[in-house]
Amino acid sequence: MFVAQIIFISIGVLTIIMGLLVWKKRCYKLMAGYEEGSIKNESAFGKVNGIFVMVMGMWTIVFSFFMDELTVGVFIGVVIVIVSAQIVINVRMAKHES
Repeated sequence: MFVAQIIFISIGVLTIIMGLLVWKKRCYKLMAGYEEGSIKNESAFGKVNGIFVMVMGMWTIVFSFFMDELTVGVFIGVVIVIVSAQIVINVRMAKHES
């Protein structure tokens, strides 16, 4: 279980670093499907998606400490809720921009 915990913590830290790169350093090419010029408000895009990626990294780290008590279903369920919220936020941002 210790090896799995180290793996989850490592993945979480790398995910948080990726979120910081998207948000603060504007490395939008790390985001899948990003095409230059397709986003009108790139700073808002970077902030929202960078924070989202950081939240996913934090959740991965938190899950690593509670792997014994929580099941994979709980992990996947929380990921689905977070992704659904992200989709709603991105759709509202897209409607607001146009």
